[in-house]
Amino acid sequence: KVSFAGSPEAGISVNFDVQGQDWEWEEYTADQVVLNGSFENGVLTLLPLRFQSADTLVAFSGQIGGRTQSGQLQIENLSLEILDRFVALPVDITGKLNATATLAGSLVNPQAVGELSLVEGTLNGTDIQTARGSFNYNNARLNFGSTVVVTGPEPLTVSGSIPAALPFSIPPTSNEISLNVDVKNEGLSLLNALTPQVAWVEGQGQVNLQVRGTLEQPIATGIATFQDATFRAQALPEPLTNVNGTVRFDRDRILVEGIQGQFSNGQVTAQGILPIFERFRPDNPDAATPLTVNLDQIALNLKGLYRGGVAGQVIVTGTALEPRVGGEIKLANGQVQLPDTSSTPEETATNASSSDAQAGATPRFNNLKLTLGDGLQIVRQPILNFLASGDITLNGTISNLRPNGTIRLRTGQVNLFTTRFTLVRGYPQTAVFTPGQGLDPTLDIRLITSVPEVTRSRTVSTLSPSEIEDVPATSLGALQTVRIEARATGPASQLFDNLELKSSPSRSRNEIIGLLGGGFVNTLGRGDSTLGLANLAGSALLTNIQGAIGNALGLSEFRLFPTIVTSEESRSSTLGLAAEASIDITQNVSASVLRVLTADQPTQFGLRYRLSEEFLLRGSTDLSGDSRAVLEYETRF
Repeated sequence: KVSFAGSPEAGISVNFDVQGQDWEWEEYTADQVVLNGSFENGVLTLLPLRFQSADTLVAFSGQIGGRTQSGQLQIENLSLEILDRFVALPVDITGKLNATATLAGSLVNPQAVGELSLVEGTLNGTDIQTARGSFNYNNARLNFGSTVVVTGPEPLTVSGSIPAALPFSIPPTSNEISLNVDVKNEGLSLLNALTPQVAWVEGQGQVNLQVRGTLEQPIATGIATFQDATFRAQALPEPLTNVNGTVRFDRDRILVEGIQGQFSNGQVTAQGILPIFERFRPDNPDAATPLTVNLDQIALNLKGLYRGGVAGQVIVTGTALEPRVGGEIKLANGQVQLPDTSSTPEETATNASSSDAQAGATPRFNNLKLTLGDGLQIVRQPILNFLASGDITLNGTISNLRPNGTIRLRTGQVNLFTTRFTLVRGYPQTAVFTPGQGLDPTLDIRLITSVPEVTRSRTVSTLSPSEIEDVPATSLGALQTVRIEARATGPASQLFDNLELKSSPSRSRNEIIGLLGGGFVNTLGRGDSTLGLANLAGSALLTNIQGAIGNALGLSEFRLFPTIVTSEESRSSTLGLAAEASIDITQNVSASVLRVLTADQPTQFGLRYRLSEEFLLRGSTDLSGDSRAVLEYETRF
């Protein structure tokens, strides 16, 4: 019930006594609601205000307003999810809040003192064992002290004083802040909740930090020391172990003094200065000693990007909240893995930006130079595999890389599953990375391969004019090598769309494609399905062996392939294995040797000499009386 009384001279007084059950307001419910009190002469008296639902209780009794005020606040098991709907919490924290507070002072200068604790709490998804604190509020300042335990016996202790004026209260006498943080050993696991990008695992460490200044321009001083510590980072696939060293906080500077540790059987050392909030001006003396990280014999495995050796120097500029990563790194004895780029660069950039926004602050590359050293491969499995050298400059984020530079492809291959193309020697093979295309370089490469071509030529039998006999499959014209050259220009993701094919002896594009199918199309139509299937399986299985033998012997090409061997005595055919080795003497002259390994057939020696773009001279001999020479003329119109 509610009753009103009073007069214009004395003012209006209100008495109220409201009680209810199963109260609902929007999505909030309460099993019991009690509102008992009065409002008179500008003073609100509550005796009490009480909300209770299951094990949750919020109750206040006292007087608010006038020259003096007093009261008692009690909170039990209040879900922080409900509190977050009314007051935006600065961190992702959950749990149930218990608190008691005593109110005093006046409306323009309220005062309060109390204690609070958190049960069943989490901070950024990390369980909190205990969290307790005490506070007092006076002259528009909040003074507090707290202890938080995440794991182990060592707590994090935080105490401080900050200005916190209410809309109706007097302003604080000073905008200065004071914050003291002390934590060591297991207590450092709280870093896992506050900074998900870096996680403390084990070891010994201690952090003593004092923050002064203002909320707009905080000044930090203190020290952090580590001994045999282990950290994990989201950006690294393995932990950083045996970390030793000291980090000092000097106002708006982080001074790293000889931090060293081990990563993936290599050594990491760091030293230098990094600002916390505001970037150094170029004329600032500290700008000459940026935070520098030296990498020595690191074995890195970034899934989908790079796997192999890393050495060099990383220079970190910008600020601790927005780091910029530069320097020079050498990659060696590893693989740069090109992704399947099916989306446009614009779509990739948009998706990456969304990912970065969700992940929080992300380091950006600032002209980080990558040098491709010995044994460095560029691969897109199972199609491309090139041995490369050159330099690339990186900008952007790790999820939205913006590389720029030219890579020279020295050796390598493109697998069409049944045929292996190798790079033409003497041609400036390049892969050009541009920022707009990300990890999809523009290729300018020439590749070459040789494939067997089987024909079933028939001649009149010497035994009887009415009989037709097959020419042995190893003679010129029955089994010959067709040399195919492919030039690819354009993005690596569109390699096959940009292939230009030509062959010697000249064949149409459809014929070349048929030959590249391992001879399957060409032979299946003539009844040699066994040979076609053997080519299809054998080329795929022998690709790695061929490449290893060819590289070891320094050959331009080395091929193992199945063929049909015909016996003149038994007039029967069997499936055999042949090998062909070739070497480029000059850009226009090459020699080859072909031998059937599973039959007693003469070895064939071949020579190719390109006289001009139109004329090609080809010759072969088995040194047993079968010698051939062919002059080819080709023109396009």
